[in-house]
Amino acid sequence: KAVVSTQSTGTEEEEKAHWFPPRYYCDACQIVTHNVGTAFQEAEEKIPKRKKRQVLGDIDVLEIVEDACLKSGFDQYSVQEFDGKLQIKGPAFPSRTGAGMSMGGGLWPVRYINYCGSTMERFTEDEIYAYYRQGILFTELCLKDDCKGELKGVPDAVNFRSPLAHDEEICQQNDNNENSQTCKKSFKEEL
Repeated sequence: KAVVSTQSTGTEEEEKAHWFPPRYYCDACQIVTHNVGTAFQEAEEKIPKRKKRQVLGDIDVLEIVEDACLKSGFDQYSVQEFDGKLQIKGPAFPSRTGAGMSMGGGLWPVRYINYCGSTMERFTEDEIYAYYRQGILFTELCLKDDCKGELKGVPDAVNFRSPLAHDEEICQQNDNNENSQTCKKSFKEEL
């Protein structure tokens, strides 16, 4: 197990700030997405299979989104040096493993709470749940803003899609050839 320290992680201004330094925004967004996606997934697994409406209720969705920003959401995370630079490690980053000194505590949980709150304020609870069900939670919360240009795709650890959502294939006749079709998957909510 790694030793946890509150050692220096940046400039004096960064050390005292209650917000993540910009270099950690994409990582912070991945943590928020991982926490919310995991909570939605666990809650949906509890929905009885015989229930006709296979979606979470409004109160469940509201509680999950509100609880995502609690201090406990950051408890499993710390900062550690990987490949010569400090990076956040924890459940949202399964490839970041290894022995070494981890830094946590201090202002890191406060930074997480502040970042998470500001991220969640940009969307309604219904939008966040719809993004999860469509498999675009990370794209909407992170790739369009804080991870723009940093990542080319969705990391596996935050690639959530509701198992209760269904795809339907839509095929369109190509104009050039009457026997040729272009098919694509379209999201369909099961209500």
